[in-house]
Amino acid sequence: MRSGGTSSETSTTLSSPAVGLPQEIVRSIINYIAYDTYTLRACTLTCYSWYIAAAPHLHYTLVIETQSLDQRVWRPNPLWSMHMLGLLPLVRELRVIDNNYRNHVWLSKTLFNRCVLRPFLAFTNLRKLEIDFLDISSFLPNIRRYFGHFPPTVRSLTLREPRGSRREIIYFIGLFQHLQDLGFRYGWGESREEPADDTTLTPPFIPPLQGWLTLCGFARMGFLEDMINLFGGIRFRFMSLYGVCDTRIPLDACAKTLEVLLLEPTDPYGE
Repeated sequence: MRSGGTSSETSTTLSSPAVGLPQEIVRSIINYIAYDTYTLRACTLTCYSWYIAAAPHLHYTLVIETQSLDQRVWRPNPLWSMHMLGLLPLVRELRVIDNNYRNHVWLSKTLFNRCVLRPFLAFTNLRKLEIDFLDISSFLPNIRRYFGHFPPTVRSLTLREPRGSRREIIYFIGLFQHLQDLGFRYGWGESREEPADDTTLTPPFIPPLQGWLTLCGFARMGFLEDMINLFGGIRFRFMSLYGVCDTRIPLDACAKTLEVLLLEPTDPYGE
């Protein structure tokens, strides 16, 4: 019959020098291996202090497929799983993607049932937000209910083929009062008819917009002019332009602040 007590394996673990390291040293070690997912996972099993240091690196970026939010099609939902584990406040970069080019799913209000909205509201420390096929029109006029918790922390916003009028999209951008980087990605040479603009959609904030401006396949006439007028100008220091119908507009608007300009030699507009 075995007597009670701590096993030799447990005693070895508890007496390991790694457990007693100061938290500053632990964080320095974790920062050194920040991109080694396998090692980070092993570190989370060492002890509580190592878990606290390693977990934010493991969950820094979260990628969600829009189809996983559609209740009509069963897909694993990492959003709800991470919410149940209390990990969503650790996420700094959220990417909502849709790689189904033929039958893509719009990220619209209809997808935001309780199982989506509750975890979505748990992103309290997000810095970078990228969304494919966001149907901005569907969220109005109560769009702040779904995105109102993002503005205090988000610094970078990228939208791929958003749906909405010029004023609706600019209103959405104006929700993020500390926004520095802005990007739009459309299909090459895409041009669409603009819905009627609602002049009552005044952006609640004027974001700084002093970082990167990325435009790809951008052919929405009048959008940049409206954004410049409503925000009282733009002050980007870096630009990456490809397939922009009129590069003169952003270049003229940022003539005094622009430091870096990236242009592709294969640009179909050739400006």
